[in-house]
This record gives sequence, C-alpha cells and structure tokens, in this order.
Amino acid sequence: MNKILVLVFVSLLMVSCKEPKGYVALSGKIENTDSKELIISNKEFNKKITLNDDGTFKDTLKVEKGLYTLTNGQNRTILFLSNGYNLTINADANDFSKLSFEGNGKSSNDYIAEKIKLSQSDLSNPKSYFLLEREAFDARLTELKTSIKSIPTENVDSLIIAQISSDDNRLIDYLEKNYEVKHAELIKFAKGKPSPKFTNYENYNGGTTSLEDLKGKYVYIDVWATWCGPCKQQIPFLKEIEKEYEHSNIAFVSISTDRQNKYNAWKKMIVDYEMSGIQLFAGTDYSFQQEYQINSIPRFILLDTEGNIVDADAPRPSDPRLKELLNTLNI
Repeated sequence: MNKILVLVFVSLLMVSCKEPKGYVALSGKIENTDSKELIISNKEFNKKITLNDDGTFKDTLKVEKGLYTLTNGQNRTILFLSNGYNLTINADANDFSKLSFEGNGKSSNDYIAEKIKLSQSDLSNPKSYFLLEREAFDARLTELKTSIKSIPTENVDSLIIAQISSDDNRLIDYLEKNYEVKHAELIKFAKGKPSPKFTNYENYNGGTTSLEDLKGKYVYIDVWATWCGPCKQQIPFLKEIEKEYEHSNIAFVSISTDRQNKYNAWKKMIVDYEMSGIQLFAGTDYSFQQEYQINSIPRFILLDTEGNIVDADAPRPSDPRLKELLNTLNI
C-alpha cells in the first residue's frame, strides 16, 4: 500500500478512536430574560455561568453523568449531562417549556423535556384517574402507557431511560393497586356532591360563622394551621387571589385547625401576616376536617353557591390552575 495512504488511514483511525472530551461544552441563548446568570447544579455540583448582554452563553463543565437543574431567574428545568457532550440550549424566558437542544446530548435532553411535559399534564395526575369509573379508568391508563411508549428513545442514554422508566412503572403500579380504595374515597367528594358542613366556628372579626351563612356565594376554603410551613408559604398567594376577586361572588375562608393552646398564636399570625378573607378558628370541633378525611395541610376546597363540591382538593393559590378554574365559573 502507498505509504501516504497508510499514514492517512492511521491518522483517521486515531481520530475516530479518540476518547471523548473530559468535559461538557455548553452554549446557547436565553431570550427575554431579566437574569444574567445561568446556574447548573445538583447535590454535588454548582456552576454559575454569566450570560452576555444578548442572552448568549458559552462555557465548559466537568461533570459526573446524571441529572442537573438548569436555573435562570424564576425559570428552571432538568438537564442530562455527560462529559463529551457538546450541547447547545436555546430558550425563551417567557415560556421556558419550549426550550430546544442541538448537538451531542440532544436526544437525551429531548427525551427528558418530553417526559417533563407528560408529568405536568393531567395524564400524570392520579386524581384524574381515581375519579373515573372502572372502564374509563382502564382506558385512561392505556392512554398513559401509550403516551409513555410514544416518546422516542433512539440515542437516549440508557442511564436516563432506566431511571425514568422506573418512575413510570411506579406511577402505573400505584394507579393499578390503589384504584378501588381511592375511587371509593373520591367519589364521595365528587363534583356536585353536597359538602360536609362546619357550624359556628369562631370568626376573628367577631361572632361565629357557619357554612350555611355563605350560601349564595362560591366558597374557597383554606384548611391550615400556624405551625404549618407550607401553609404559611401560600398566604401571600392567597392574599393576591383575594384581592383579584374581591368584587366577585366568592368568599375566601381560612379555617385554622390549631389546638386550643395555639389560639393566641392564631390571632397573632392574622395580624403579623395581614391575613384577609374570613378567618375562622375550629377549636375542638374537628368534624369538618374528619369528614373530608384531611390528613395533611394545607388543603383547599372549592364549593358552589349551593354548598356543593366543585373541587374537594382544589389547586393551591400559587397554582395557576386555580385562576383558570375560577374563571370558568364566571363568578
């Protein structure tokens, strides 16, 4: 063989057998962002990348193969990174769900993006299954399995497929094993069913209030307690909702389930947090929360003008779906 051809062949062979780069080359652009910082992190890793004025960025990261959180301002998503990737990310801060990937690592991150969309859809909401009768439940479960299988896995890293497939299997197993019990529980509190009532709960503004007193209005109930951290986190969002709908036909009722020895703490928190709406103290009467089988708080309940259930486990004030639900009621 011609010596020159041999040298060319050897050179090509050496190039093709080169080890992958020991780092991730990350680049891209975040449009319409107010934050000039991009953070890539997990429990063992944290890297801050400064965006250029036009939102572009470029950097290298030495990582352990696995899942990472990408954060830009209030936006965040999940990435799968492995040394050797040359990954370009493009996103719009106004709608971070539509980010796109190019380069080595695209397939694995496209796969994750599709999985995130599925997880945020109603198909991944167990409640939407347990409310159904058996035939409809089976059909919806088949739809979920079909949607899972329809997401392309070609060139997706086997590590991420194994991990996410395990999560998928856990969800399906949970739905199948718990349908009978959960269906029986939820059907009792299905839309249109009469709500359990509370009677003569102490009102912070004086006197007592019963659910019957609010007939003629929609009622959004927050079951909470002063010691509950997640309850406190919802207070600013609830105040915003109350302000937005203050001229609408809806009453916002917060029922404290604190023990009697927290009575003064309840009053103090209403003042300290400038809480609005109808503030009630259940005292030693636990019948309302027991009838609703409330075993964790905060819990939100939405009732119609006749005291019937609209949603026995309504979206939290921080959840955009709450406004969507309220707006469908034309209140």
